[in-house]
Order: sequence, then C-alpha cells, then structure tokens
Amino acid sequence: MNLYDLHSNPRTLAGYKQRFQVPELAYEEAKRRAMRCRKREERRSPDLESAIAKDPQYAYWYAKDIIYSRFTKAEPMIMKDPEGAYLYASNVIGGRWPEAEPYIVKDPHWAEAYAHYVIGARWPEAERSIAKNSQSAYNYARDVIRGRFVDGEPIIMKDPEKATYYAYYQLKHRWIEAERFIQKSPMWWDEYTKFFYDDFPFEQAM
Repeated sequence: MNLYDLHSNPRTLAGYKQRFQVPELAYEEAKRRAMRCRKREERRSPDLESAIAKDPQYAYWYAKDIIYSRFTKAEPMIMKDPEGAYLYASNVIGGRWPEAEPYIVKDPHWAEAYAHYVIGARWPEAERSIAKNSQSAYNYARDVIRGRFVDGEPIIMKDPEKATYYAYYQLKHRWIEAERFIQKSPMWWDEYTKFFYDDFPFEQAM
C-alpha cells in the first residue's frame, strides 16, 4: 500500500522525494504510467527500473505485466529466487533459463514445476532435490515421469496420502514397503485397502 496516496498533502511527509527508491512504490508508479500509454515501447519507466530491480517479485511483475519482455537489468536478482526464476522462465522467457537453473534446482517444489511446465520432461539434475519432498516427488512421478520415480519413493512412502495414491496410480499394485507408514493414518489405510480390496484377506479389508 502506498501511504503517500492516502495523505492530503504527501509532499510534507518524510521520505516523499525518495519514495521511488522503494521497489513497491516504484513498481506502482511504473504501472500507473503504463496504463496511460498506448504504445508498447512507451510503457517502460527507465528512471524507476533500478529500484524495481532490487526486488525479484516486483521485477517479475514489471517484466510480465508492464513491459511484456525480459527485464535484463533485474535478471541477476530474479534468478536467485527459485519461485521468481520459475515464473520468469515460464511467463516471460517462455522456455528454459539455463543461467537460473542452479538456483531453481535448490527448491524441490519449484524444481518440479520447472521440469513439468517449462522443460516438459525429466530433469535429471534436479531429481535429487525433488526427491527430498513427498509432494514434489509424487507430482514429479505423476506429471513428468508418468510412472515410478524410484529416487523419490523413500520420501513418498512416509506420507500416507501420497503413498496411497502412488501405489494405486503409479505402481498399480500394493506397495508392501510403504504399508507400515500408511497404517499410521486410519483414514488413508482405509482408502488404501479399498483400492486393493481383492489383494487383502476379507477381515483386514473391512
């Protein structure tokens, strides 16, 4: 929120002259200016870009929603933020961003999303990282590999929900090694036994 806009005489407030050194305020001002421009090439605000480039979130929004192109000045900052780097690659570059991949790979969630939506295929360099998170590992198996993700199974099996779905959709049979973990959740054990009803003794399946 820009508090200067709420004041009847903002010029009297401390920091008024320096307000556009704040990334949020600089971005909001750039957005206001862009709304008055009809030509794409006039949407940039060069005098505000140094401030906007200090924050990966506002830098990404500036590239995506205001200038509709790469914001090269901010890329060294954006690439260090896994979420921002993934979004920038997906929605601004429209493809892989090799320089940012060493940073994206550090976050299991965004590494999986990058493999799924940007690369559209397995990303071997990221699989060790993805395998550290049960949700990311399961999503990677389901959406990218569309089959078993062996390196992710040790973490998936410890999550009763993900283990149940992994057994049913990826393995398509009982997952004996994971059952001791699934049993810790009565709800998911009940769901699991329903999936594989014919493979259990009648008493256990009930």
